[in-house]
Amino acid sequence: MRRVIRSNAELQAICLRSLKACPGFERVSEILIQPRTAHAGGANWTLAAVRPRVDNEALRGARATIDRLQRSYQLSAMDSSAESRAVDRRGDQGPRALQQ
Repeated sequence: MRRVIRSNAELQAICLRSLKACPGFERVSEILIQPRTAHAGGANWTLAAVRPRVDNEALRGARATIDRLQRSYQLSAMDSSAESRAVDRRGDQGPRALQQ
């Protein structure tokens, strides 16, 4: 299956809308998408953080939704490389960026 290419902002909106339907994510208002190197046909992005935080049980319950999103969408090359450069400049903040 070919992945649909989306900008970071579009991908965040799609993921937020989908994840809000998952138990435990109803109150989530913000997510962080982080680019990553795609290996062997894998996704070139990951869900790095959600705000407010959700518990581990909710994350495990949403795993199928996250996997489906990663199989369906690809982060645009421009956003992927721009995000990578921003992380390089500020240091890898990962999920903590939204938790502060």
